[in-house]
Amino acid sequence: MTHATTIGTPSYVRPGEWIADPAACSLTFAVRSFGLRTVTGQIPLTSAVVHVDADGHPASIRAELDARGIDTGNKRRDQDLRGRRFLATGRWPVITFEAGDIQPNETAWTVVGTLTVKGTHCPVRLEVTRSVAPADDQAPRADLHATGSLDRRSAGVTAAPALLVGRMISLSQAFRLRSPAAI
Repeated sequence: MTHATTIGTPSYVRPGEWIADPAACSLTFAVRSFGLRTVTGQIPLTSAVVHVDADGHPASIRAELDARGIDTGNKRRDQDLRGRRFLATGRWPVITFEAGDIQPNETAWTVVGTLTVKGTHCPVRLEVTRSVAPADDQAPRADLHATGSLDRRSAGVTAAPALLVGRMISLSQAFRLRSPAAI
């Protein structure tokens, strides 16, 4: 049995467009509800591309999420979140994330980008760590894990008072990217 290894510091990555495998990605969120409990959920990734420059450093990221697929495990709440009071997925079915500010840090990268929700652009900062697949893996890949937080009001989601739905949303994403040579 082989295991992926975690990279302690950013290292050279093959230049080109690294493409996400949506089936191997997860995007989860958590937010306090009624100040008492935490509601968690997922939003499906439609696509993601990480452009790696000629020097082997991530230069930009673009990802799209399917807002219509939001899932908290509660049908009524999910319908409410898709409705016009919250995400208005009938009008804005896609949430996008774009970043061009990617800085190496001690463990991997700090990514500063823009999340677009309901036509509103808001800043998001993510801490990203990277694992590399074992050498015997048939297709070169990189597994990334990103964490951050988002002020839902800055994203234009202002329907409920903070007492009912917390203002800050914790984000956690796991991405599997395939290298340009593997595509």
